[in-house]
Parts: sequence; structure tokens; C-alpha cells
Amino acid sequence: AQASQEVHSAQDFDIEKTFAETEKKTAQDTDVLVIGDNLTGIDFKMAGCCHPIYGDDVTGFVSINGGIRIHRSGCPNLLRMKERYPYRIVRARWSGKSGSQYSITLNVVGQDDIGIVSNISSIINKEPDTLLRSISIDSNGGLFQGHLTVLVSDLSSLDRLVKKLKQIKGVREVERIN
Repeated sequence: AQASQEVHSAQDFDIEKTFAETEKKTAQDTDVLVIGDNLTGIDFKMAGCCHPIYGDDVTGFVSINGGIRIHRSGCPNLLRMKERYPYRIVRARWSGKSGSQYSITLNVVGQDDIGIVSNISSIINKEPDTLLRSISIDSNGGLFQGHLTVLVSDLSSLDRLVKKLKQIKGVREVERIN
């Protein structure tokens, strides 16, 4: 029961003080995330389970320590927490422009041909605001499966990259891994 009281007070933590302390940051310095009723400048962290990026549909979860974890709205962990702790859920949405790079892992499956890795890395290197961090490809029986870790600036950059990767001859599937 006491933890529940702490959580309720965590929801009511001094938002005005937190806002005043972080108000000095500009939208150019940080991504802008609006939490609750149009509050910006609130301390938050991206959830490690679903890796939200700028542009994703997101929801906040007030943790016991008062910080807010931002999840993709369809995240299985968030859905479980909504059932157990609905009073700790806060609305969240992106505002302004992305100023960060987000690490995303993609699962890629296709026909194993000579030059497929070169074609994949070439597409990634040509994309603005996208950096290839790692690539791991395994092949077996004429098929390959691999994981690509890339840095992207927002959801539209990721969507554009996925669309272009799917157009490579031999690539059958490209999907984001949570």
C-alpha cells in the first residue's frame, strides 16, 4: 500500500520545478517530448524493451523513482503495465524536430547471392541521417538472415530505409526488432 502512495506522489512530483530547471534547454539541444497536458522539459528515458524513436506513437509510464519511461504504444511490456498499473500511465507525444540519433536493429532475410552484403551496406551509406553501426549475416541453404544495427534520426528515416532495403534484389523481408 505504501508503494502505491509513493507512485501516486511520483505522478504528482513537482512538475513545475522540473519544468523550470529544464526550460533553458532548447528544442535544438534535445528532442521535444510532450508529456501529459502539454508539459515539456520533463525528465524521461527511452524504454530499452521497445526502443522508441522520434515519430513513433509513444506512451509514458511513471516509474517508482518518479522518472518517466517512454514506450512504443504497442509495446507488450507497456500493455502489461497498463493492466497492472493504469494510474501510472501518462500520455506522451513528440513535438518539434528530432535532434538525436536512435539505434535500431533490423532483421533482414533473403536469398544469399554474391554482393548482397555490399548492396545492403551501399543503400544504408547513401541514406542521409543514417549510419550503419553493425551488420551480422548468416547463410544456410541459399538463404541468409542477418541483423543490421543502424542509427536513424526519426521514424520517417527508418521507414524510408526499410522500403529501400526491401527493393534490393534477393531481399525478402526487413523488419524492426524491438
